Amino acid sequence: MTRPAAAPPDLTTRSLLRNGPFVRLTLSLFLLRLGTGMTTVGLPLLVLDRYGLGLDVGLALGIRFLPNIFLGAAVGHVTDRYDPRRVAVYSALASAAVVALFPFTTAMWQIQVLAFLVGLSFMFGVPTRMALRPAVMPSGSELRGNSLLVTSERLTSFLGPATAGPIVAFAGIGWLFGVEAVTAVLAAVLLLGLPPVPRPDAAGAAASPPAPGDAPAPTGGRRSVGRVAWDLVRRVLITSPRELAGLVRRDRLMLGLTVTAFTYVAAVSLGRVFLTAFETERWPGSGAFAYALAAMGVGGVLGGLLGGRLGRLPAGWLYLLANVVEGLCWLAMPLAGSVVVLLGLTFVAGVLESVATVVFFAEVQRRLPASHMGRYYAGLVPLTDLFVAVGFIGGAPAVGLLGLGWSAVLITLLMAVPVLAFTRSFVRVSPPGGSP
Repeated sequence: MTRPAAAPPDLTTRSLLRNGPFVRLTLSLFLLRLGTGMTTVGLPLLVLDRYGLGLDVGLALGIRFLPNIFLGAAVGHVTDRYDPRRVAVYSALASAAVVALFPFTTAMWQIQVLAFLVGLSFMFGVPTRMALRPAVMPSGSELRGNSLLVTSERLTSFLGPATAGPIVAFAGIGWLFGVEAVTAVLAAVLLLGLPPVPRPDAAGAAASPPAPGDAPAPTGGRRSVGRVAWDLVRRVLITSPRELAGLVRRDRLMLGLTVTAFTYVAAVSLGRVFLTAFETERWPGSGAFAYALAAMGVGGVLGGLLGGRLGRLPAGWLYLLANVVEGLCWLAMPLAGSVVVLLGLTFVAGVLESVATVVFFAEVQRRLPASHMGRYYAGLVPLTDLFVAVGFIGGAPAVGLLGLGWSAVLITLLMAVPVLAFTRSFVRVSPPGGSP
């Protein structure tokens, strides 16, 4: 007598929301990002309130990105070697302990050290949680599950700053760090008791080839600290640019997208410093900076949805116009006479940023062979993070020296001029892999 076939697993969104481990992982990622959104608001306000604008302030804002730039490649090795559940829990608890110390600092160097440690702990937070996905998602539910994870993550882009605004206005900047410490602890607690991630057996691991970009295993002895440091710097500043150049040099549109991505993220980082100084100078203690980031996040969600519906428009023209018009939004911000006008401009800027980002990812996917995609992003991401850090580190002294008006001009130039320099590439789009 044959047994009846087993019923297929329930892979609906409702079933995932009834899956306890999946819900706990989603909430943990949500809380981690929510707290980070508060630090994004709290740290610039704290350092500007205490020390004004200067290079040391810029370093305090940008230094938290350095761990991911130079050490991000090590995260994959850590999650392969150690239980990602433990790494995620320990990194969240470490982050909570470090963040809670910010209000008690008495010198700039202390803030800079804490900012670096926050960046170090966050470097492990998201990747290790993403490594836990196979343990909490049934096979076949990957698309729905990842959609829910990404949605929860995107929600924090405006909920974090939106929550921070009232806290700053009614309780003070210091309370932001206390609230983030609590969210980090809760994010750690939610991970306790999750099922283990399936791990390859030793034989399979030994037989598998090294991943592209992995350093060869040492044949004997240990490398010096100086050699390791040089290898990290060489990977970011020499190897990554060389690999990117090799992938995009024959495609003018890809070259334009890649170059303008770097100048754009530097401009956005400078814009964060600009908005912080804007609140401090125009409406101190109002929470305008937090609300502006929240408005930009809401615009970003709308722009992401809108970008997918503009497929009939020429991609190059759409990317060019979105960047130029967003630059004009930043140029108009010093003229804003009220917080409402500022929020309207940042909302539109968020819409345009997301539209341009959708075009960027779509064109990269369309024009690069699938076999080159990993190499492209492996080279792009650390360099993008480097330009983000440069925008923050240089942004504070730039805004202090230039003032709000000329700082807005600089942001506009960084967004618009590189794109306009590639106008021919964006307007006369060549077939993938060729020059116009």
